[in-house]
This record gives sequence, structure tokens and C-alpha cells, in this order.
Amino acid sequence: MAIFFTILLVLCVAGVAHTYLVYPWYVVKRAGARPWAGNQLVPHAVWMPGNFAGRDATKDWPDVHVLMAAHNEEAVLERKLTTLADQDYPGKLHYYVGSDNSSDRTNQILTDWANRDDRLRPTLFTSRQGKPSIINQLAIQAGTEGVYVLTDASVMLRPSTVRELVRPFLNDAKLALVDTTMVQTGGTARGIGETETQYIDREVAIKRAEGKLWGAMIGPFGGCYALLAGAYRPVPDKFLVDDFYLCLSAYEQGYRGISSATAIVEESVGQHLRDEFRRKVRISSGNWQNLIRFRNLWWPPWRNPLAFAFFSHKVLRWLTPFLLLIGGLAWVGLAVTTLNPYVLKSVAVVTAVMIGGVLLDAVLSQLGIHVRALRKLRYFLAMNLALLVGFYRYLTGISSNVWQPSNRN
Repeated sequence: MAIFFTILLVLCVAGVAHTYLVYPWYVVKRAGARPWAGNQLVPHAVWMPGNFAGRDATKDWPDVHVLMAAHNEEAVLERKLTTLADQDYPGKLHYYVGSDNSSDRTNQILTDWANRDDRLRPTLFTSRQGKPSIINQLAIQAGTEGVYVLTDASVMLRPSTVRELVRPFLNDAKLALVDTTMVQTGGTARGIGETETQYIDREVAIKRAEGKLWGAMIGPFGGCYALLAGAYRPVPDKFLVDDFYLCLSAYEQGYRGISSATAIVEESVGQHLRDEFRRKVRISSGNWQNLIRFRNLWWPPWRNPLAFAFFSHKVLRWLTPFLLLIGGLAWVGLAVTTLNPYVLKSVAVVTAVMIGGVLLDAVLSQLGIHVRALRKLRYFLAMNLALLVGFYRYLTGISSNVWQPSNRN
């Protein structure tokens, strides 16, 4: 029995270590040592290596259709629309914004802007739709030609963002998705802002490395990214994470996706653990929808680079709370069956550190004392708990994809 518990514990530790330590180190290190490489990712994908440097001067820039859903976004909407209006994109730009039955000044702001700028085409919905449904309807309005830029109201663009998003499409017919580089602002040690900023920066590096190595970064951030209009597939009803669905749908068609280092956007990082927990629960539920829907892209994980990246970066990450629980039970089982004092002590010490660390961070934060190690531990455990709650909600059935925006203060 001890052998069984040992093997189970080793497998769980290996799974968590691979997704959080080994894979990020491997993919970033390897991408730093080699250029864009032409590996076939999915069946029937035709690889056409892209060289994007200095070859767009004589190109015709495609029409760009910005798609955005908004619900009660008066706090950020004026600034958001200003960043869209200030784009220096060489081609034509159109802005499609769907107000999801907003009850604040969102509709008035959109109407006023539309009267001043005929590129803005607002749709004011009188009943809640949910972001994916609104994006589906806006995509119909925009048509199937050109490039979509899908963005959130809270994400601010720099003047060159749209141009840099579209640039890679000019020379690569098999490229369908280009993600921005997200710069988080306002992160402090007071809440979880600093920890969240570090997490986002790490994810940016991993996704950029995946795109450089294999042309398949595993999912855009969702706050702002470009998608080839012809690769768009309507997001199914009740699906919660539309950006990941659209990304994987494009890969399923044989397209590729990369992260751009020059298309930069900014977003104010969340400071409140409660808000981030709620957001992660919703994302977790949607992740399981996509995990099952696109299981052909990640199983078996050794089939091709896309499957390996998907399994390593996302599947194991979403399974981490289960690996932690099973590994913990195996560790306890090993201690009980062997009665080894070192194993018993290690279980007691780790348990005390985890519980005590979370409680201590909660108390110290109320006193204005912020210890980075304790905050990271609390954040890690809270986010994995959110994954568990999200899985439970997925199992019990998702009845709606209507969402509430995060705190914009």
C-alpha cells in the first residue's frame, strides 16, 4: 500500500511541478534560443513561415472591426473610446459596441460619441445578453471580411495598438489570432495587485514563447486581441470564456496564433481577492466547457506541439486543485501506513505552514503589513479553490453566460 501512495504522490507532485515550473522554464528558455519555427500543429494545417519585419510598406491594410460588449462601464468608457479614436491605423476602422442593458450612463456616452464619430456603431440592448452573445451579434453586423479586434472596456489601447495587432496578418495567410501584450497598472502590495501583476507578466512570457516556437500560444488574455474575421465561429450558448473558444476554434481550422510584443495595452490590475476569486470561478467553469469541447486538440498530449502546449499550460493547470487534494491524501496515507516519523512530521509542518500562512496574511493585511511570500501563498490557494468551485458549477450546469464587470475603482 505504501508503494501505491508513493507513486500517487510522485505523480501529483510531478503534474503540479510541470505546469508551474518545468514547462514555463522549458518553453521560455527554448524560445529565447531559436527563431520562429515551422512545426505542424494540427492535422491539415499548412505551414507558411512568416517574416514580419519591414515587409508591409506596400501592403493594403485590411478593414478592422472593433467588437466590444459593455455593461455599466461609465467609469472607464470615455477613456476607452478616446483610446479607440486615437488609433493611427492606416486602414479603415469601425467600432461596434453592444451595451448589455446598462443602467448607468453607458448608453448616453455611446450615443454622444456616435453623434461625433460615424465610425462608432452602438447597439443598445434592452435585456441582458451576456458578452459572448453580444460579440456574436456584433460579428454579424461587421461581416466576414477583414480583421476583428475584440476588446474589453477596461483595457486601454496605445495609439499604435491596432496597427501592431494587424501587422503580422499582412504576410501570413495561416495566421488567425494575434494577442496583445498586457501591461498591468496600479498593482500594489496592499491587496493582490502586485501578485496578480507578476502572474500576468509570467503568462505574457509563456504565451509569447509558445507563439514563437509553435505558432500556437494557448489562449489570448481576452482584454484585447485580433482575430481574422473569416476564422470567427459563433460562440455557443452558455459558453462563458469566449476568447479561449475563439482561439481554439481557429486552431481547429488549421490556423495559428501568436502574441505580439509591440501591440501593447494597459489595464488597471484588480486589488481585491474577492473580485478576482469571483472572476476565476467564472473562468474555471468556462474552461471546463472548452476542455471538453476541444479535447481533440490536447489528447493525447504527445501527439503534436499544440497538444503538448495545451496539456502542459492549461489542462494540468486546471487540474492542479485535484492534484493537490489527491497528493495530500496520498501523503497522509503514506504517513499512516508507514508510521515513518519524518513523513508524519513533514505532513504536519506543511499543513501548519499552509493554514497558518493564510491566516497570518489575513491578519497582517488588516494591520497594513504585507509579506510577499504569505500573499503569494494565499493567492495560490484561493485561485485553486476558485478552480474547484468553478468545476462544481460546471458539473451542476451553467444556465447563463451573463456576467458582472469587475470593480473599476
